[in-house]
Amino acid sequence: MGYYPIDLDLEGAKVLVVGGGAVAERKISSLFKAGAKITVISPKLSPGLKELLGEAKIDWIEREYRAGDLKGAVLIISATDDFAVNAAVSKEAQEESILINVVDDPALSNFIVPSVLKRGDLSITVSTGGIAPALSKKIRGDLEILFDEGYGDYLAFLKEIRIKIKESHPFEPERAKAWERIAAIDVDAILKNGGLESLKETVKRCI
Repeated sequence: MGYYPIDLDLEGAKVLVVGGGAVAERKISSLFKAGAKITVISPKLSPGLKELLGEAKIDWIEREYRAGDLKGAVLIISATDDFAVNAAVSKEAQEESILINVVDDPALSNFIVPSVLKRGDLSITVSTGGIAPALSKKIRGDLEILFDEGYGDYLAFLKEIRIKIKESHPFEPERAKAWERIAAIDVDAILKNGGLESLKETVKRCI
């Protein structure tokens, strides 16, 4: 089965996480960064999740999962160590056409979570279709060397440039050509040899 890659806007969306252990904590970390409104269903919470609860960053239903708990949710993560619970959560989610990821069990999921490298607004995802997550992480590690933090700063600068291009190029073909010139820049080489300021000057010459 093939997967369709997609970036989801979860700002303010209701997301349920079933399970309150270390695995759930890792998943919640990235969900929180995406702006999701997170509710955890679990009899217990890890120390890290208790800290998030104390900071009012998550809501907590202090009990086991029950049928009907998923109503109104946009996305579900099931991260328990009980196969029967994970299977029940998966069944309800798929019957209700809700996105569901059962951690480390693609067969019970209708989406999988790739390994992600973040550099500011730049996201590079690596997936092996759920076959070899460790390989995805290894490839992501290789990419971390190629794409350092400078790329995040570069994208922040391009946000400003986007406005200037719209102002200076009223017609779409002109804008497209400007972006083509910018896309052709050897970002890595300039960052390494001249730094961000040199890269900025190169971009300005392109517009």
